[in-house]
Order: sequence, then C-alpha cells, then structure tokens
Amino acid sequence: MAVAGSAATGSHTVSSGETLSQIAARYGVSVTALAQANGIADVHRILAGQTLTLPDAAASPAAPPTHEVAPGETLSQIAARYGVGVAALAQANGISDVHRIRAGEALAIPSGGGTAAAPARGGGTDTSRFPARLQASPERLALVPRFEHWAATSGVPVDLLMAMTWLESGWQNDVVSSAGAIGIGQLMPDTVTWLEDIVIREPLDPHDPDDNIRMSARYLRWLLDRTGGDAATALAGYYQGLGAVRSSGVFPSTRVYVADVLFFRDRYF
Repeated sequence: MAVAGSAATGSHTVSSGETLSQIAARYGVSVTALAQANGIADVHRILAGQTLTLPDAAASPAAPPTHEVAPGETLSQIAARYGVGVAALAQANGISDVHRIRAGEALAIPSGGGTAAAPARGGGTDTSRFPARLQASPERLALVPRFEHWAATSGVPVDLLMAMTWLESGWQNDVVSSAGAIGIGQLMPDTVTWLEDIVIREPLDPHDPDDNIRMSARYLRWLLDRTGGDAATALAGYYQGLGAVRSSGVFPSTRVYVADVLFFRDRYF
C-alpha cells in the first residue's frame, strides 16, 4: 500500500480502506488525539484522500499494544483475551457502539492488558460436525459467534442460517457472484438497499462480515414470517425471490438449492 505523508511532515493522506485506528497505531498516537486534532466527530468515518494533521507525538501517549480485529470477533471477546474491560477498550479507541467493530481495524489495548489468550470458537455450536474445509479455516470458524448472535437476535435457527450461507459462499465474504451478489449471504445490492431502508432501517455494509451475516439472518426471518415458518419455502424465497415463488412456483434449480441446504443443515450444522 502506498501511503503519503509521514510523522516528520506532520500529516498523513488517507489511503483507500484505511481506518483512523490503523493510522493512529502507525504513528504512535491515540485515536482520540488524532480525531481531536482533525475535528473528527465520528472516528469510523474518514475519507480516502483526506489529509490528516498528526498531533505532536511528544504530547501524545506512547503507542499501546494493538490488536487487529479478525472477522467475527466482538469487542467483549477481545477485551477478555487481553484482560481489560470492554468500556476501557472502547474508550481507548473512540468506540461509541461496543457492538460494532470492523474486521481489519487495529485496536489499541489500554494499559493493564496482558498477552492475548487463544480465542474461543463459539457458544453452544458443535463445530466438530462442520465440513472439513470449514474446520480447517480458523478465519471462518471465528465467524461462529456472529452467526450465533445474529441468529438469536433475528429469531432464526442458527443451524439453518449457517447451512444456507455455507452453500451460498462457503462463509467467504470476499465472494461476489457474476450477478453482483455480495459476501457470506450472497446478498443482491437491491436486497441490501431494501433491508437497510425498510427492514432494519440502519445503514450497513454488505462487505463487512458481521453486517452481511446480520442482513442474511434478518432477511431469513422476514421470509420465515411470510411463509408460516416453513423453512423450505423460506429458502426458496431466499434463492428465487418470494414474489417469483408465489407467481411462478418453485423452479427446478430452486428445489435443488433447498434440498442441498437442508442436507447440509442435517449433516453438518
């Protein structure tokens, strides 16, 4: 990654994909100090190409240890690993919503934090039944707690959500189909907009694993509500579109999709 600016010049030009916490960690300043020096109210919103003034390093605290957020990790899990409080970790990184952190974000660990312990794999989910490819992927196994969280929040069976998204993408959030479907749940852009504007009523990022799982779970809940809780019909609606299912019936390819999801659910999840 080409980065403009340096500590010596007192400025840094934001590159595409960079976060404020990553920049703060690079220059050895706190997120709060960097935000204050640039009049930034929302530490999660900076623009590529924006030039940031770097606060005087001598007046800023020394760079603390950092932790790069893995897909599916929560702030409470990270806090527990380093032996610090969630509130302290949030305050050290200018986080206002402790339920929203992004994969790839570099978090400063406040003083008192120790060496990270090994991460847990999840709550009540039996990961020993998972497909071998999934068991061999720590990055994808780290998503289990987020599946559990959003399934519980949306009131959908976690095994159904896991099986459906496994067939959709293999739990890979960088997958984009030829039709433009995005991420873990293979959500079409129009579906994302509809979920943001009508169903969830909150701006979300389908390229963020946590947001993608959240939207997939909520869409599945919406479908279950409109199909009398029938999993097969809800899955058909997810794949084909509920309107098309009602107007044209279930297509042969949709029947194969539904059968495959239900097989994976029974066999692996």
